[in-house]
Amino acid sequence: MVRSVIAADPAVRANLLAALAGPGAPAGITSCFERDDVVTVSFDDEVTRPDLIDDLITIETYFVPVAEAEPIEDEEAAHLAAVGLADPELDASRILERHLVGLE
Repeated sequence: MVRSVIAADPAVRANLLAALAGPGAPAGITSCFERDDVVTVSFDDEVTRPDLIDDLITIETYFVPVAEAEPIEDEEAAHLAAVGLADPELDASRILERHLVGLE
């Protein structure tokens, strides 16, 4: 079976290729390639159900992360986490990655 997706957004095409041709792609996929604005995937429907491929296409087409221009500061990240987690005591000193060797 074959599915083709027209995707003008390069981030969407990158998501589709990563999901359908990268590590962890469904076992039944026999090929996946990009040509211009189209991503085409071929798969064996005896190995991978078509609805799984359709669901992956939907997910990777609509849930595209927004690329940040640059990383945010620790204080801003901590503030966003504190608001989202309803934890007013959460601050930048609680970002664990900053306490690991080599990530300071």
